[in-house]
Amino acid sequence: MSYMEKMGRMVALNQLYILIYSALAALIGINVYLFLLIFVFIAISMIIQSMLTSSSLNEKSSYVQDILSGKKLFHEDNTRAIQSKDTMIYLDLQEQTKFSLYTMLGVLIGLAYFFALWDYVPHLAKFLLLKMYGETLSLPSIDVRLGLFLAFLIYFEGYFVINQGIIMWSLSRVKKLPALNVPTSYIVTDKGIVIKGIVTTKGIRFPLPPDVGLALNKERRFVELTREGRRTVTKLRLYTKNPEKLYDIIKKFTAPTDRDAQQGDKGPSS
Repeated sequence: MSYMEKMGRMVALNQLYILIYSALAALIGINVYLFLLIFVFIAISMIIQSMLTSSSLNEKSSYVQDILSGKKLFHEDNTRAIQSKDTMIYLDLQEQTKFSLYTMLGVLIGLAYFFALWDYVPHLAKFLLLKMYGETLSLPSIDVRLGLFLAFLIYFEGYFVINQGIIMWSLSRVKKLPALNVPTSYIVTDKGIVIKGIVTTKGIRFPLPPDVGLALNKERRFVELTREGRRTVTKLRLYTKNPEKLYDIIKKFTAPTDRDAQQGDKGPSS
């Protein structure tokens, strides 16, 4: 999925959740339960936002069983021990850390927005009802809930605008949206790669797409798969005690590219 497709899907999902939560807010009314619901809304927004930085190497959980059914060619059970000896990794994570800090700033500004304007939502609902009906005292409950729905719709949309503004500003501060994934362990078979993270396990099928670059770094002991988009760069870094063997195995299932040929001429990447 391209960067623009991810952006479009993220905006659509956020708008859907805004409509759902505005309707729920109108039904629940202004109370402590609604306040808790708002924090759930913020959490969901952060999860949706994480889709923007998710990997684009076509890894899926549904591929795992099929890949594991193939012939095992390589495995590494504890990449963290090897990664801990890589003193240069902090340089690779600079852009990703910078973007994460910027987006965290957006979350803090969003929280400040929610707290600052929370008390004004009922007043906004009354103002909207007054504009629509000319009164607010003798209206049926369905009209009162309509006023609350519209008020919360504006309230949530305000957070969305702030959040999107911070994202766009954050993107302007980095060269490309980075996503470096370092699994805790992985298995390579003749059908693909199974990568295990702290929470999820996903699979990447062979053959790899022709636009996926493959790099070997002997000194830092890793093999890296890279896929670049117009505004994103995704990297899967596989630390191992035997990077040359792993590189040779994966290379068999990778379409040759000019980039790989250049790296082969120059030797290990740094």
